Amino acid sequence: MTRDRKALLLRVGIDRGTGGALAPIFANGTFEYVPIPEECGTNSTDTYATLRARDGGSVARFLPARLAGLHPHIDPDFRAMTYGDAAPRKRTQLNRLCPGDLLVFYAGLTPVPPVDTPRLFVVGYLEVKNVHRLTASDVRFNRDLRSRFGATAHFARRVRDRALTLVEGSRNRSRLLAQALPLGDGRQGLLADLAAFGYRGSLVRAVGHWVQGAAAVTALEAWLESGPAGLVGEQTRLLRVAPSAIRVARNPRDRGDLVVVDRRIRVGDWILSEQSSPAPGIVALARISRVVEGSKGRRGLSPLCWHFSDAATIVSPAGSHFSSMAECRAPIHDAAAIRKIVSWMATHYRMGVHAGNGLGRTFAKARGPTQ
Repeated sequence: MTRDRKALLLRVGIDRGTGGALAPIFANGTFEYVPIPEECGTNSTDTYATLRARDGGSVARFLPARLAGLHPHIDPDFRAMTYGDAAPRKRTQLNRLCPGDLLVFYAGLTPVPPVDTPRLFVVGYLEVKNVHRLTASDVRFNRDLRSRFGATAHFARRVRDRALTLVEGSRNRSRLLAQALPLGDGRQGLLADLAAFGYRGSLVRAVGHWVQGAAAVTALEAWLESGPAGLVGEQTRLLRVAPSAIRVARNPRDRGDLVVVDRRIRVGDWILSEQSSPAPGIVALARISRVVEGSKGRRGLSPLCWHFSDAATIVSPAGSHFSSMAECRAPIHDAAAIRKIVSWMATHYRMGVHAGNGLGRTFAKARGPTQ
């Protein structure tokens, strides 16, 4: 009998509870993976001031000055493709992993410039090759392990962990992402659009969250591979809505969601809002995950959205796939075209609210989805 694969979602990286800061995510979806501070004595010479950022310089420039001289606990270690933990509850979870399972890492990231609420994003993953259940003696004296993992955070500690589970990932099937992948809504819960993962509830807790069963793991793998474009199916509709029909929710219950007022909407629809003046541009692209009937009409809520408050600077990538709003008010059922638009947006911009600084000017240079 074939064993069903499983996946463990695990929060990593510096946050307000551990380190007192959040790592940055930039307007184009690129980000910095910033590890938590090391809380034990270490032989590592790395500090935040010497840890190189992905675009050059050090990661210290994204952090409070008080952290610059501290040692980072680089775990997961995407150079060695490993993750280790000595905490009993996490070790128990990690010990359940088997070769072929997935260990998916997510982190709280804050937008730079700070025009939106921080959200949770997938930053990387390991496909499990081996799970090593180690003692302090193994870490100290096993030459084979030390030759392979000696530069990783737990092996560099001066006082060895009494018990350590080290997950070794397959090097050609594990990676640190180039662009962060949306996972959480504005309230640190799993995006409603990802219900196929089979997980419900908050992602705040420090322990991991299981995705189990063949269908759920397949859905997770599809998300890691295709992102939001993978949510577009043959029955998907795209609706054009006027900019006046959308707003960003500010109440705590729907914080960070885009609110769309339109009697036609239903769960699973994508909406595209454009303006024609003072210059043509996209105001919003969003997937409806919840519909509410109320005194003010039919409202759709979307935590998976892109909203541009300076849309006058943005050139629409819709091109020949779509007519103007004046010419086409009916729902559009062209799944291939919708998928291209969603893929292009997800590739060029982080999910959420964008404001100021002419963030959309690259639209004028690249009309990727329409070519």
